[in-house]
Amino acid sequence: MNCPSCSQEMSQETVGGNYGKSVELDICHPCSAFWFDNLEELALSPEAVLHLFVVINDNRSPQRTPMGTALACPRCRQRLALTHDMQRSTRFSYWACPSDHGHFITFFEFLREKNFVRPLSAAEIATLKQNVRTVTCSSCGAPVNVETDAVCPYCRAPLSMLDAQQVQTVVDDLKREAAKHQTVDPGLPVRLLQDKVMVGRSFAGLEQGGNVSFNFTLSSSSGGLVEAGLAAVVALLKGRT
Repeated sequence: MNCPSCSQEMSQETVGGNYGKSVELDICHPCSAFWFDNLEELALSPEAVLHLFVVINDNRSPQRTPMGTALACPRCRQRLALTHDMQRSTRFSYWACPSDHGHFITFFEFLREKNFVRPLSAAEIATLKQNVRTVTCSSCGAPVNVETDAVCPYCRAPLSMLDAQQVQTVVDDLKREAAKHQTVDPGLPVRLLQDKVMVGRSFAGLEQGGNVSFNFTLSSSSGGLVEAGLAAVVALLKGRT
């Protein structure tokens, strides 16, 4: 399958789905985006969502391919329609096939849709200003001057970070599912509980408006707050911390 935007061949990633089924996703790494066939995204298990954290983190590129102006459905070649939606109080967008074959969504918008990303509060922005002058927009990759802007001047995305509480919610869901299948991996619930505690500690300073997590965030080579949060979670999932 070719990418709806850049027309390059997309990569396939097989992840776990609900009810023990598997889901084969199509990913364009240069565009940092997923193609989901109709209802495919709804079939993702909590474990699959965490796995996509790793996929997003390990394949991020500072030189993202700009999104095309006329995206075509890889199934029927009809023009995809830019669609704006809302999940709880979070707005996100994607490109949908008019014949319901599926939709194309960037990594950042996928995280927003799943409520993993939230805008920084006024107190957090004030703390950020004390530590850095610019950060990278997690949506389009443009530099954002935090001394003057609370949103990206190019794509208008607000300064955002990974929401530690939502990450913990997914870990809790996965832990409950793992507990139902003790014969598969008896140690998984314990490891997930440890990961939950470590994730909470990593983000505690940032949630309270402190400096510790901002310093940790800015050690990321990406310069983006969301990307740095992903790197922290992925490090926990891979057992590197």
